[in-house]
Amino acid sequence: MAHLELEKYLTETDIEGRLAVPSEWLKILPPFEKGSFEVQFEVTDGVGFYWQFCCSIRKERYPKPVLQSAGWLKFVNAKDLQAGDKVVLDTRADDFRGTKIRIRAQKDLDRNGHWVDV
Repeated sequence: MAHLELEKYLTETDIEGRLAVPSEWLKILPPFEKGSFEVQFEVTDGVGFYWQFCCSIRKERYPKPVLQSAGWLKFVNAKDLQAGDKVVLDTRADDFRGTKIRIRAQKDLDRNGHWVDV
């Protein structure tokens, strides 16, 4: 698979509960097995820590994917994320950890568009 990198600016809803996942992120996430409405997966972050997430979709109509709160809120709290911060999902593998996906939390610390991994 070619290297993909996708980002999302976080909303209040994203940091207080579930992360509303842009549909294009489904290109990076593991596939849902037939008849399943959720998929568990592991990622590493920008500094090498290991995280577990669960992505679920609706059973009918538009899938509207979300990262469930259990793993997602641990990540949000550990990174002290706020609305306006962003997350970047990419296909960088970590052979040591055995993950194929990386998630990076970023903050614009100087508010000049210079995003840094946290």
